[in-house]
Amino acid sequence: MGGFQFDRKSYIPGEVPPPPVHLQDRLTYVLAIVAILGAGYAAYKILGSGPAPDMSVDAAELARTTAKLNEIERRLDVMEERLNAPKPAAPAVAVKAEPAKTAAPAGSAPLLRVRNSPPAQPQAAPPAAPQPAPDVNALREEGERALSSIRSDVAATQQQWAATADRLGNVVGELNSQHQEIERNQEGLAQMAVHFERDSVPFTLRRDGIKQQVGPVRLLLESTDIKNSRYTMRLFFQDRWIELKDRALHEAIQFYEPSGEVALELMVDRIAKEAVAGRIALPPQTNASR
Repeated sequence: MGGFQFDRKSYIPGEVPPPPVHLQDRLTYVLAIVAILGAGYAAYKILGSGPAPDMSVDAAELARTTAKLNEIERRLDVMEERLNAPKPAAPAVAVKAEPAKTAAPAGSAPLLRVRNSPPAQPQAAPPAAPQPAPDVNALREEGERALSSIRSDVAATQQQWAATADRLGNVVGELNSQHQEIERNQEGLAQMAVHFERDSVPFTLRRDGIKQQVGPVRLLLESTDIKNSRYTMRLFFQDRWIELKDRALHEAIQFYEPSGEVALELMVDRIAKEAVAGRIALPPQTNASR
């Protein structure tokens, strides 16, 4: 059939070649994973090699150390996300096949070739600039700096624990010394209490000329003055009479036995017309022996 003939093969798009695979990207990803595992193992060895904390652990220092470890994990996660980010694909380029030249059959009309211009394709957007691959050496240096900081913090915390333990030891020693001193003081106070402990022996003495035995002494009332709250009595002690003349109400009169270190005390606390009443303070052994 005469007429125009079109080469349909020129309109068939060619196959798009697959994007090339870069070996550098794979190597960077592997090195990043190795760095992450190494940093985690080093942190575990450092934190696990320290001595076990005692009861005086410092919660603030432990919280700061935990925060730094969390910051390192966050940085490592960010680096891993960067490594796993997909690479931008190269734009497909259509390959136009050359039209095959066919010989016209003999006796036929000459073929009139019409060159069809390819359809205008929309201008593709410029490809995004590829992100630079992370520097493995820089990441390694950053991890080493973080681990060095953690080591310093752990060492400082251990020193603080040791200082706190020393202070607690000093406090315990001081408490022991004070406890011993308190025990000695208690013993001294107990001895003083025993030394000055007295038994009170009450008496009522009448002015009838009869001597009254009160503890280790004998008493004889001679006169009373109700108006001026005065009295006069005689006290027989250590084989001799002692006159207590014109004594006042509530006046303490002390005297000692030859073998005693604690004074005996006599006091009149009530005066009547023909009698007085009071008490004598005696050591316990003196009162028991009489």
